[in-house]
Amino acid sequence: MNIIHFDVDSELQKYLKGDTRPESLQAIDPVEDFSNVDGISIKTGSKADRDSLHRFTHLKLLITRTVGTDHIDLAYCKEAGIEVKNILDYGAFNIAEHAFALLLSGTRNIFATQPEIRSGTFTFRGHLGIALKGKTLGVVGTGRIGLEVIKRANAFGMTVIAHDVYQNEKARQELGYEYVELEELVKKSDIITLHAPLLTSTHHMIDAAVIENMKDGVVLINTARGALIDTEALITYIQKFRWVGLDVLEDETNFSKDHPLLQFENVIITPHLAFYSDASVKKIAEETEKIIKEFST
Repeated sequence: MNIIHFDVDSELQKYLKGDTRPESLQAIDPVEDFSNVDGISIKTGSKADRDSLHRFTHLKLLITRTVGTDHIDLAYCKEAGIEVKNILDYGAFNIAEHAFALLLSGTRNIFATQPEIRSGTFTFRGHLGIALKGKTLGVVGTGRIGLEVIKRANAFGMTVIAHDVYQNEKARQELGYEYVELEELVKKSDIITLHAPLLTSTHHMIDAAVIENMKDGVVLINTARGALIDTEALITYIQKFRWVGLDVLEDETNFSKDHPLLQFENVIITPHLAFYSDASVKKIAEETEKIIKEFST
């Protein structure tokens, strides 16, 4: 098969075979001929829609090196006879670890103390932290990643409540958490972490009405999809939060230094890198090559 891998960085390039390119589908040469390409792999930096795929006239396989597929026009792919494959698990623990990195950087003032440290001030005063032990963690979405978060929360001695349309009773019994409705979760939680897919039903699930029901001083973490949160509502109620840790944003492709969330000291943003570790990069490449091999045999 003639395969091209787009959105490939230097670390992933070490493991993938064949034609690897750093650019997204939207940045490819407008005159290059792709009529002999059988398959492509992409990430969320590429929008796989009719406009970007029509040049691949022989395309039979589209692999997204992600769990989510919301950047792909699935209806068009079906119409064009393009089989779409995603990578269901390239190490859910990676995202769970990053969720706790965002959480702890705020609750223990790791981020907030750095300007003072760099200016020569070395004091704990004014930086009272929040202990996680005994706090209630609300986990929205109990798929692979959500369950990895719950395991780590248990190790910290937290009380866990969760919300999911599909309740995993076996996991609930094994890990000792309780399922509740979203309204109850946001009212009871000291910390809320999002691990739901982006669907029509989950778009802006954290909106103004939901935020109003949260505790004052709540911590919000999002390592799932940016559009789960209504950004305008978050900005409006930003003073309600002690800390907001975001690895994802709405419309990430248009991010700039003028993004309105950058003006708030209680917000930290990382560039959609929760997945990005030494372990996950190798796993993503292995799973991508496995999909290609299975499809071509």
